Amino acid sequence: MGNKYDFQVRDKSGKITRGTLAAESKNSVIESLLHQGYYLTSLKEHKEVTWDVELELSFIKVSSRDLAIMTRQLSTMLGAGLSMLRCLQILGEQTAHRKLKKAIFQIRANIEEGQALWEAMSLHPDIFSEVYVSMVRAGEIGGALEIVLEKLGDYLEREQEISAKVKSASIYPCIISIFAVLAVFFIIIFVMPTFVNMLQSSGAEIPLPTRMLIAAGLYLKKSWFIILLVLILGGIAVKKWGKTRDGRYVLDSIYLHLPILGKTISRLAVARFARTMGTLVCSGISILECLAAVENVAGNAVIKKAICEARISISEGDSITAPLEATGVFEPMVIQMIAVGEETGSLDVMLIRISDYFDREVVYMVEAMIALVEPLMILLAALLVAGIVIATILPIFKITSFIT
Repeated sequence: MGNKYDFQVRDKSGKITRGTLAAESKNSVIESLLHQGYYLTSLKEHKEVTWDVELELSFIKVSSRDLAIMTRQLSTMLGAGLSMLRCLQILGEQTAHRKLKKAIFQIRANIEEGQALWEAMSLHPDIFSEVYVSMVRAGEIGGALEIVLEKLGDYLEREQEISAKVKSASIYPCIISIFAVLAVFFIIIFVMPTFVNMLQSSGAEIPLPTRMLIAAGLYLKKSWFIILLVLILGGIAVKKWGKTRDGRYVLDSIYLHLPILGKTISRLAVARFARTMGTLVCSGISILECLAAVENVAGNAVIKKAICEARISISEGDSITAPLEATGVFEPMVIQMIAVGEETGSLDVMLIRISDYFDREVVYMVEAMIALVEPLMILLAALLVAGIVIATILPIFKITSFIT
């Protein structure tokens, strides 16, 4: 039967294919794949992993904190002059996170077989995001990987800080909202029928708000499972559609036009673009190569398209500011600062300043958004409960007026 070998090949069109073959030796696998016209990029002996272990690892999530620590350590070791393989070996040995440890050793094996770091990382999309991989790719292209990794560490820590602020500020209003919803369900399903029976026995007319609540309660009581199932399936469908090219573009466009949140997303994307672009320009990379490398860094399909259109315009002889301004995505201040940087030959400095400014703006906007959302959620919950209570009390007044 022979041993099993995991392989990765690339055909003449550049398409990558992965699979497993059983053969007597590695040479037999290599000869078979080359005979079929493939270019071999990775080959290693297949290791059987139990289904339980694989399933367990699939549910483990690598946090931004763990990834930020790994990124900073890799940047520090590269800065100290260690080779990439040695850095990854040390990282893999000292990382306690099981899923991240396994990914690091797999990345090291792929690099040994000739892959670039960003290519090896792209094979683990559940750990390394598209933005992460794109920035690593840009750093490798520009020969500034150490600097890019340091910036990535800053970016991950900033993302974690913002996420932690949002979560901590959302706990109280979320608890209030959950209790409000539970109270509403309890009143509609259990309390309202008692008042209805009292009202019907007295012969009084049931008020319209009360009738609406009764109908809603009966519907929820009979169809709650269907409603829950529809919501879950709808969420899954939207998530899958959002992974397609058209779906991603539509959803990202909607995100950018959301009040307050849209501006925050836009500024965060511009900050990512400016920081990575500035780092690459500082490394001596041409504008066209920089734009090609940072298209995916913004993390938004609309901005990616805008950068792509700008790159095409620049390749036809335009300056960098004109096509960026024509996209309508970048704010006038960004365009003006880029124009000044282009004219004075300090484009990299201006881009870094833009990213620093927008990073601070994102933090301010998130804090302002949290300060606005917290009282708003409490107010909405209070209005909801008040409406239910009023609709519940109305029958009592009807009964009282009917008796008198």
